[in-house]
Amino acid sequence: MMKEVIQHRDFRKLFVGNLFSSFGQGMSMIGIPWYLVESTGSADLLGSTMFITAVMLLFIAPYLGTLVDRFSRKMVLQVENIVGFTVLILFAAWGFVGEYQEWMLIAIYFYTITSYQIHYPAQSALVQETFDQKYYQSANSWLEIEGQTAAVLAGALAGIVLSKWGLHIALLLDALTYLFAFIMLSGMNYTFTLGAEAKEASRTSWMDQFHKSWLFVKERRGFLLFGVSVLMPFIAVMASNLLAPVYVSQTLKADVLIFSLSDMTYAIGATSAGFLGIFVARSLGDRNALLVNIALFSISLILLVLIPNGWVFSALYTCVGWANAASRLIRQNIYMGLIPKAFMGRVLSFLNSVGMVMRLILIGGFTLMLDYTGAGLGYLILAGLLLLAGGGIVVSMRMLNLQGGQAEEQVQVEQHSQAQ
Repeated sequence: MMKEVIQHRDFRKLFVGNLFSSFGQGMSMIGIPWYLVESTGSADLLGSTMFITAVMLLFIAPYLGTLVDRFSRKMVLQVENIVGFTVLILFAAWGFVGEYQEWMLIAIYFYTITSYQIHYPAQSALVQETFDQKYYQSANSWLEIEGQTAAVLAGALAGIVLSKWGLHIALLLDALTYLFAFIMLSGMNYTFTLGAEAKEASRTSWMDQFHKSWLFVKERRGFLLFGVSVLMPFIAVMASNLLAPVYVSQTLKADVLIFSLSDMTYAIGATSAGFLGIFVARSLGDRNALLVNIALFSISLILLVLIPNGWVFSALYTCVGWANAASRLIRQNIYMGLIPKAFMGRVLSFLNSVGMVMRLILIGGFTLMLDYTGAGLGYLILAGLLLLAGGGIVVSMRMLNLQGGQAEEQVQVEQHSQAQ
């Protein structure tokens, strides 16, 4: 199946375009947090930036989800890329003539996180709409491989670019990757097949449309618990984006090269999961594979605190990358079987909003305590939450009857969709 998918001309364009835009996002996500910590010597500014960004996204996430379901998914991705190019090329140009102010770094960070919140629901919805269901698993695996390959490249180059040439060169490279992604997507043959549903949706407010996603979640017993539990690895990764630069800089007393190396090893682990995660899930079953990955994630976080060494930190991030990516692949495959095409953007945005609240609580708490306790305690808290999520997965998958497969559930989805 994986060979058939990558031979598809339009999928290759999506794959290559995303490879470049993901590289651009990766460079920004390494450079901006590091500069915010290093320039102030404290976690306060980075933590406050992440907290305020999460609050703003919590309010606009419902609108982003309705955009994905109301408009062509290809167009949504193209707009994201061309806006990204425009924003980053302007800030890159400024770096050639002046010093970056803190508000500029915050603005770049906000756009990068916002584009991430648009990109993945739109990408999932496009794949679900464009390809046959039998290709979902393979398509998701290739896109995971693509995203993490880009992260490997970003991790390998970010430390060199940032230390030798500065942030403005990194932003210039980022801007060009967004432009290339826009060009690749422009050549992709795509038909928006949900025009009738979108036209009907345009007659109601975006808040009413988003409310339907809550009704969908509410009607399915155990779905909300499953969505929150299976999202916990991703929430832990996002929260660790605050912990990692602080831990490397203040606890390990290492430089940006170790920080970028950990990002690269994370991506190597995640890329490996893209190639092998399907086979592990098929061998163990979805539930057991999720539990193994969450246990691996939790143990890795505990070990990196118990063994405070830069090389150990980077090595353990390989396991973190594998665990998060493998969990995300299983999550995506289950979602594509459970959620009707016309609801994909809104339901994913709804779950992301719930996850955003959890991130707000974690980031707010970490920001207040990091300068007093260090980042190690934060990693231990995340490890405990991951173990709780494992229990939530066991309970919710039993309620959703997913342990034996998704065939029965898919019939229920089709009946629900027709009823709409």
